[in-house]
Amino acid sequence: MSAPLLVLIPPTLLAIVLWLCFVGCTNDYQDFDILPFTQYSTVTILPSPGLAAYWPLGEPAQSVKAVDLKGGHDGDYLSQVFPDDPAFQGAAAPGTLTLQSPGIVAGDTVAPHDATSPRTTCMLTNGGYVSVPFDAALNPTKAEGFTLEAWVRVEWTADAAPAFRVIMTSLESVGGFKGYGLFTTSDNHWAALVGNGGVGGTGLTQAIGGAILFETTNHLVASYDGSDLKLYVNGEQNSPTTPADYHPAAANPLYIGVGRPDLPEPHVPFNGEIQCVAIYKGALPLETVIKHYQNGNGA
Repeated sequence: MSAPLLVLIPPTLLAIVLWLCFVGCTNDYQDFDILPFTQYSTVTILPSPGLAAYWPLGEPAQSVKAVDLKGGHDGDYLSQVFPDDPAFQGAAAPGTLTLQSPGIVAGDTVAPHDATSPRTTCMLTNGGYVSVPFDAALNPTKAEGFTLEAWVRVEWTADAAPAFRVIMTSLESVGGFKGYGLFTTSDNHWAALVGNGGVGGTGLTQAIGGAILFETTNHLVASYDGSDLKLYVNGEQNSPTTPADYHPAAANPLYIGVGRPDLPEPHVPFNGEIQCVAIYKGALPLETVIKHYQNGNGA
């Protein structure tokens, strides 16, 4: 509309026209029955080079599938009661799995992505988990390297009984330890590990990070570049750079929210919220880790 024509329109009528344009332009996304567009997922994660799989874990309640937005690696939502597990030092869990729990990633919001937009939801688990069928694409080779990423919030307390709690893992032990894991130690420290092909306690290489921050959302990244294992927490390196040999898993499913340090069933369940889980081929550089952390916080 040209400036001369605008001058000829009475101010009241012009205001009505502009209001109608605003309503028509901003509300049209509500007319479609589609999944909410999320800024963090679509702008920060999905375009990332090397992305192998991405599970936001924001499905509606009663869903049975955890959808991989990258495609090809949907998982099954499962749950079971876990007794106290002295053999693997795992905590007891009642087998609860709550989908559509309030989201913990501030930057992962429903359109239009402003300060008033609701966050997408997440998985709250204490004995619930996701099982993703084995695929070599989720287990990069040593030469390729890998990165694991997740946003988590722990829901146990510092005085809880000592226990390992797994966020995600592909670990298997047949013929020697192989695969990777992102977890918390029994003395409440963040940690990452890889199987180096050995058996027993020498078959695992661990990068141990700092103490857990309770009642706080944490962005976790574990990366392996073919020679060194590193753990990042909230955009900063949190463990020593740990030289490691790594043998990719050859058969085990990927688990989110529980571990499988030995056959035949899962062990060491996580207790808390998990959201925006990703696996990449290759080690993400520090600047990318920082970007993901800042964008996830809505910065």
